[in-house]
Amino acid sequence: MCEQQNEFVSVVKKEQPKLLRYVRQKLIGISDMDAEDIVADVLFNVYNRITTDNQVENLAAYLYQSVKHKIWDRFRQRETPLSLNALDKDTGLPWGENLIDLASDVASQVEKKEFILRVKSALLQLDPKQRAVWMATELDGYSFKELSIKWGEPIGTLLSRKSRATQALRKLLQEE
Repeated sequence: MCEQQNEFVSVVKKEQPKLLRYVRQKLIGISDMDAEDIVADVLFNVYNRITTDNQVENLAAYLYQSVKHKIWDRFRQRETPLSLNALDKDTGLPWGENLIDLASDVASQVEKKEFILRVKSALLQLDPKQRAVWMATELDGYSFKELSIKWGEPIGTLLSRKSRATQALRKLLQEE
């Protein structure tokens, strides 16, 4: 078993750069990190396979075949995993950098969460019809015309419900 592990190490040293090139050729546009992840996953699985007393005759060929299958697995996935190194089309920055908000601080995040809780609490105190109109127009993006058709209510009624709901929300939020 030790002999097979030594062979594995020597084959990996020789073949790893070639395996990375192979993955990059087959998956055009893949980030370097994703290619390395695919190769590392295959190497890990193959190493575990040879340490369980399974003999592999041609280790290099087995590695290439395993990488090929891993690439096919990636194609079979319904959604391609998002790489944190992939560039965002809007900002041109890697996705990982978009996740970090350097300008935010803990206090402002806590304040936002508290405000959201206060708004939810105030919404629950509204009349159900007023709450429904306010949430449909403000949160779900419906127009009054769409709601009028959907609910079979006159537009004027919906407008007055929303107006009353907005006034009640302001009052409830000011009290808190």
